[in-house]
Amino acid sequence: MSATRLRLVSFDVTNTLIRVRGSPGKQYCHVARKYGVEVDDRVLSSIWLQKYKQYSIKYPNFGCAVNMPASTWWSNLVKDCFRSIDSGLQEDVLDKVANSLYFHFATKEAWELLPGAVDAIMDLRRYNVKTAIISNWDHRLYKLLYSLQLRKCFDFVLPSYIFGVEKPEPAIFLQALQDAKCKPEEAVHFGDNVEKDFIGARNVGMDCYLLQSEGNKSDLLDQNYVVENIQNFIDAIRPRLGELIQ
Repeated sequence: MSATRLRLVSFDVTNTLIRVRGSPGKQYCHVARKYGVEVDDRVLSSIWLQKYKQYSIKYPNFGCAVNMPASTWWSNLVKDCFRSIDSGLQEDVLDKVANSLYFHFATKEAWELLPGAVDAIMDLRRYNVKTAIISNWDHRLYKLLYSLQLRKCFDFVLPSYIFGVEKPEPAIFLQALQDAKCKPEEAVHFGDNVEKDFIGARNVGMDCYLLQSEGNKSDLLDQNYVVENIQNFIDAIRPRLGELIQ
């Protein structure tokens, strides 16, 4: 790891700073119930994961890669999930559920902060370093960050749909470096995904740490760069943060 003083610390969002309350299935069921739709949240979560992977491959970056509005991408995914459980659901009901869920996931009601996330970021903000978000998200990320009172913690935010390229593509990381006016060796990224975060950041010359998870226990990954929580990440990079802001 480079000993160069850091000028940029960037973060992923989902499952790094925040996570869905309960599960996607629980949130979908909560909203769908308002329209008289009752399904098993565990079954729905499993289907959601399958559909999400399929849609991400077929229509990358929430539809941006094929000029599809993100709202259409999510609406189609939601309706496919419910149709997989109950093919008899009326289209007007599915439209209402999908529309409500789209806006629901832009609010703090659908999400929760990971333990210690805010305190750790406020600790980081005591130093003279730029902070940013680099995340595979659509434009609702801005509203969500304000809802969670997190937007003030970051100098700039790069949602992949708005930028037009998603992680692990180098361009989105390079844009962050340009926005922060720093060199790759002066930046470090923190996320939860080996391919999208760790490899993506490393491929442009940035350092990267990962939040511990089942997928980050590979023998191919240097475990010195895997931490248990965000505060451990801040503590690991502290020697490179320079002086505290007076």
